[in-house]
Amino acid sequence: MDNLFLNDLINRTNGKALNFTENKKINNISIDTRTIKENDVFVAIEGKSLDGHNFIPEAINKKASVIIYSKQDIDTSNKSIVFIKVKDTSLALEQIAKHYKEKFKNVFTVAITGSNGKTTTKEFIASIFKQKDVTLNNEGNFNNRIGVPLTVFKLTEQHKYAVIETGTSEFGEIEALSNIVCPDCAVLTNIGDSHLEFFKNRENVLKEKIHIIDNLSKNGFVVLNTDDIYLHKILPSIKQDVITYGFTKEANVRADNIKLSDDNPSFDLFINGKFITTLSVTMKGKFNVLNSLAAIAVAYKLNFSIEDIKRALLNFNPPKMRMQTIEIKNKMKAINDAYNANPCSMENSILSLKDSYPKSAAILVLGDMLELGENSDNFHKQLGKTINELDYVKSVYLFGNKVKFTKDEIKNKKVFLFEENNSLNETKMFKEIEKDFENNAIILFKASRGIKLDKIYNNFILKYK
Repeated sequence: MDNLFLNDLINRTNGKALNFTENKKINNISIDTRTIKENDVFVAIEGKSLDGHNFIPEAINKKASVIIYSKQDIDTSNKSIVFIKVKDTSLALEQIAKHYKEKFKNVFTVAITGSNGKTTTKEFIASIFKQKDVTLNNEGNFNNRIGVPLTVFKLTEQHKYAVIETGTSEFGEIEALSNIVCPDCAVLTNIGDSHLEFFKNRENVLKEKIHIIDNLSKNGFVVLNTDDIYLHKILPSIKQDVITYGFTKEANVRADNIKLSDDNPSFDLFINGKFITTLSVTMKGKFNVLNSLAAIAVAYKLNFSIEDIKRALLNFNPPKMRMQTIEIKNKMKAINDAYNANPCSMENSILSLKDSYPKSAAILVLGDMLELGENSDNFHKQLGKTINELDYVKSVYLFGNKVKFTKDEIKNKKVFLFEENNSLNETKMFKEIEKDFENNAIILFKASRGIKLDKIYNNFILKYK
């Protein structure tokens, strides 16, 4: 960390400090005693399953120099530790992160939100930026009110760019994250059926997502998927400069002549109606061409060269568990897309198999789509109806409770339902899949993260690679 001091923590959180004698420089802020280092600041976050206050003794044993806490019954007798009591430790983490981010006014910052494609779009943009200069971006799923502050704390004077993915599962989260990040560019990928357990419908998802624009810098701009009907609808209401991307001719940045029957799709790039060049990307699926267009739109606005963009897309390493593909026995391919799932992303991934591998049969290993609220059963039924109509799908293996509704709609394919993810069911599935082994078959693994389908995928690869 650069240029952050103990007094900043106290003032920004309106905290009450004990044992504060010297305005020391802050080296690192941690919420996890497993990785905490000597002289770190430990913030005791109250989570849904764990309470950081219970780990304060461990943080002290590991020689943390500052403890930020909110509960009354904390032992503050150790005079070598600075204790800062705040009203809410999660809010304090955000307040400190906002203050720290304000110190880096010369770091061009992109914030990304949407129901699908956030992570891949983030990685595309970061890949282009890294062609020019030092770039910070979130790791893994650090896209919430804990992960974004922890990402911001990694900023240093070395960074020229920051690319921050922002997610949400409740009203107010995007507004809070936008307030921390204060982006120079806001990217909206799409509005889909995600986290409907809380948001109920896409209209509410839209209301939440558009808060990414709230804290744009003075000359900030918006990059928006104009193919999305919900985002297209709000175009007239956006006062900032907007660059649109998509497949329709009205998009400022668009793709045409798309060729998907390969592991590396290609397309002709048009900007403001003018043909620019032909590009290739290293991620299969038309939806990933769309994600790359978002990144190209950002880079175009910032005057990156086409050569820089081409190089970044060709050298792009796909994020883990997003259409990651590996060849296994019998020249078959297994695809790990098990990071997360909602109705739109599930359908996109399944349909992309036909586009990318038109001569191959498909085997689907799918799990529940979580957090869909009262319409969850219907979404899973619709998934079954879609699969039932796809002639290239040979067999289907389902894990979870909600996918029983998917199974009921599949009438003309071999289908298995396992309500639990365990070693016994895993062995049964492997034996059945062996019966379907054939040259060039494609096996797709996809589910919501909570189903932990990635573990089955990893065991499958170990057995059949």
